[in-house]
Amino acid sequence: MNAITYNQTNNNQQFALGAANYLQYDPFRSLTSPNLGIPFPNSINIILQPRKSSYQPTTLGNTTHIYTSPAYNDMINLAEYFADWSANYEIQEGPVHMFTVQVPWDTITDTDFTVSNFASEQWELIPNNESRDILRTGVYANSFVYPSVANNFVVLPDVLKVAVQRAYDNKTNFISLQSGSTLASASFIPYAQMTLDYMRFGIDSVPSYTQTLRRTAVIDERNSNGAFTTAIDQQLAEFQANTGTINFVLSYGSLINDYSIPRDTVAEFMLPSYSKLISVASANQATYKVYAGWLVKPPTFNFITRNKIQLSQEFIWNEWIDKLYFIYSPPSHFPLLSTSATSNPSIPMLPSS
Repeated sequence: MNAITYNQTNNNQQFALGAANYLQYDPFRSLTSPNLGIPFPNSINIILQPRKSSYQPTTLGNTTHIYTSPAYNDMINLAEYFADWSANYEIQEGPVHMFTVQVPWDTITDTDFTVSNFASEQWELIPNNESRDILRTGVYANSFVYPSVANNFVVLPDVLKVAVQRAYDNKTNFISLQSGSTLASASFIPYAQMTLDYMRFGIDSVPSYTQTLRRTAVIDERNSNGAFTTAIDQQLAEFQANTGTINFVLSYGSLINDYSIPRDTVAEFMLPSYSKLISVASANQATYKVYAGWLVKPPTFNFITRNKIQLSQEFIWNEWIDKLYFIYSPPSHFPLLSTSATSNPSIPMLPSS
């Protein structure tokens, strides 16, 4: 056969059949299978047809190899060889048998090992739903008055929480304090009675919606694009190893800055960080805070193939009570909101309509 001539803008190039710049190269010809060490079948009848390769940043490359041969033994040997690579294949019988195998990387251009840093980590926001105990959630004196208005947000003192739970368990219509118990302000009692009524109606919890931020990446075994090995990943891993602290909270600001989250897309829809008082002052006037932030979960590793790994990590937004989690971010990232619970509600219980 004659050489192939390629003409473009008066630039003539010839590709001789069998030359290095024309020859179709099959990388498996020189590779033994990874587990059993099976060599590629040595048969002059096995012919590799033109390959078809596809590539996506989130799944990396895949290539379709089609081998033909009139010999059954060649099909059997190819099946044993590629099965040891954990590759999917199909065999079509005919005058010339056809063996089609899906190779889990791009064997034409090797783009699996040159993943763009721009596409190395993908982000998505997922809504969460949880239920919070009505006794610990707090109520509003008026649903149409801002939470920041003084005395609108009411959290029952512990003595009334116990009274409500006892009345509910004993199926009584009204609350009563335990013998010897005292209450700093009688203004809480209507709210305690209302809470008991709600529980008797069957409303014992309040739905609460939060967010999960998830990042994913598909990497090659060399992780040449450095996914999940950013400076903050290494700092947190070192922090865990040195302190033994597994669960910790990051602020909204720390996440978007340290993880380079796109500000004009993902960050725009993330819930913010703040702090606020949630409980009524006790007898010794002790108060407690919650910090709205993102609880860091460890990454998960899914080994798709021998040289392709899918990484995933989640960050859970919620209001986390003070003293139970280490907060890795500075206090300035959690501005204090004025939605503090009242210790002496003065707003009357107004109907919602």
